Amino acid sequence: MQAVLMLVYAVPASGITWSFDKVLTVILMITGGIVIFSALFVLYAGISFFTIEGLEFMNIFTDGGREFGKYPFSIYGEGVLKFFTYVIPLALFQYYPFLYLIGKSENIGLIFLPLMGFVFMIPCYIFFKFGVKKYKSTGS
Repeated sequence: MQAVLMLVYAVPASGITWSFDKVLTVILMITGGIVIFSALFVLYAGISFFTIEGLEFMNIFTDGGREFGKYPFSIYGEGVLKFFTYVIPLALFQYYPFLYLIGKSENIGLIFLPLMGFVFMIPCYIFFKFGVKKYKSTGS
């Protein structure tokens, strides 16, 4: 509820001239975020088939990704930006489309980058299915 209220407040207060492509960008950013974080949780579940230890390191990508997203990824340096573009694609739904949204880039292709979250879901799901096949119950 808090996120919805903040979005309702931020849209008119942002100073952005809203057009169809800008509204589409926000919709795709939200959709991409849902898909990428869902994929991370599927990956998390897949990893849990192979360990009895805690998987707190996954919080780096889920909770940490949310915290990283509070600032532009570019402030963390090129290495972090590349990592969050090509390995864990958080920048694809947060950073790059936002550049188009606020007018820092005129590249209309940035609108559709959040859809790459569906591509990220594929290896996460395959890894999860691999984990299911290799799972051995403890019998208890």
